[in-house]
Amino acid sequence: MCIAATAQITEQPAGELMKNMEYCSKGMVPDYTTGQISRFDETGVVAHVVVDGKKMYIKDPITHYRKGVWMEGELSDDGTQAIFHTPQVFTTEQGTTYYLYRMVQKGQSLAVDPAATDLIFSYADGTLTQTDGGYLSICNAEGRTTSYVEYGITIRPMGLEVQCPPADATYSTYMMSYEADGAPQTKTINVGFSGNEVYIANPSGAADSWIHGTIDGDRLICPNSQFLGADEALGYYVWLKAAEGSIEIINIPGLGEWPVNNIKLTDAESVTFSYDATTRAFSTEELFLVNAGNDKLGSQYYDIAKASFTPYEEVAAVPADPQVVSCSGIIEGYGIGIFAIDIPATDVDGHYINQENMYYNVFVDDRQLLTPDGRADIPYNYTDGQTIRVSGTSHTFTYTEAEPVNDRIGVQVFYRVGDVVNQSNLVWYDVKSAAIDATENSRAIVSTECYDAMGHRVEPTAKGLIIRRTTYADGTVETMKSIGR
Repeated sequence: MCIAATAQITEQPAGELMKNMEYCSKGMVPDYTTGQISRFDETGVVAHVVVDGKKMYIKDPITHYRKGVWMEGELSDDGTQAIFHTPQVFTTEQGTTYYLYRMVQKGQSLAVDPAATDLIFSYADGTLTQTDGGYLSICNAEGRTTSYVEYGITIRPMGLEVQCPPADATYSTYMMSYEADGAPQTKTINVGFSGNEVYIANPSGAADSWIHGTIDGDRLICPNSQFLGADEALGYYVWLKAAEGSIEIINIPGLGEWPVNNIKLTDAESVTFSYDATTRAFSTEELFLVNAGNDKLGSQYYDIAKASFTPYEEVAAVPADPQVVSCSGIIEGYGIGIFAIDIPATDVDGHYINQENMYYNVFVDDRQLLTPDGRADIPYNYTDGQTIRVSGTSHTFTYTEAEPVNDRIGVQVFYRVGDVVNQSNLVWYDVKSAAIDATENSRAIVSTECYDAMGHRVEPTAKGLIIRRTTYADGTVETMKSIGR
């Protein structure tokens, strides 16, 4: 059944990008931990739609397997319909090309109907509504589905606006200290003041997004369920949500240790901070989230616990020494290896410092490691989503058999303020000695597995939220969460 398809489109097409669009759909994804199919009813996904004359393009129409690919369609002569011909090239992996196909239900399964391969939407008032009744799926050239399926698709204007500071607001840089997944984190962040009104830049990093609060005596009160706009890293529209609970690590027979989400949303009216009018510092013991969705705990969110915000004054600090934590060796079945570095965002005295002023160098054997775009000085929070990832103070690097890690890994951290550059010690990690020590202490790595937020097995280089589970010979399991972009 192989039919010629258009080339893969990975660059944003020319034309007008429609603003503040939301993608809603129903669908199914394979659950590789159980072998079953998981169903979902998705709302709040950030949609990207471009219109160029009669051409229309939708980015990542399979919301649970985003590859940055655009699906191409065309508007009808009267502009009331958008028609997307399938198949269209989606991705090529391990030598196999996969396509976007419209499918229909036949009995208990899905199949391609060669006489009806068009995905059709009505188009009115800026809203796209699927009308053809089919299923959009990722398939091979013969039209066999991979079980990534979406249907009942609606793409519509979001209809909400984020709160922004007024024109008379004044701004200060603050140091935000908090815990995420139980691990300490720190970052500098902008805080705006206008009378008793306070605006905190979105801690998740969403552009032009602010948490709004009001000073009431010795309290800063931030109303719950504030709309915070689009978070492109998560791929969802997000809200400020009051919450309670934690991430608990439990032992599952046959799987070892596993992170279990005990976080739940609360019906609190606000997230409340204690406020010091003299120093203008504020803090809270309450847990809150930047959550993908308003009515329920999203599959994607940033959890923020024990948060404190303190006015920040820049000093030329001496950064603390980093530590190379582990090196996996080449992971069987993947042809890649991973090593992890912990880089504290503190100075030698344990005080938090500004990550935006930090960068580091990594040395592998006799060569200096470069980022994919050719930089030797790696900014503290740099990630390309595949070869270099960052989660809090943990920085992980993917390497291949073509450029292996044979003997040692070195790391040095730098802190720049104006013309002053201070540096940590150059710290070395002996890969061979560590492997010997690990074997003697039963800490050799047995396996490394990667899962997404729903527990689906994914590749180590996958985009989005990744939970990496490393199993050691002594039976212990370590987990680490990161976001690949």
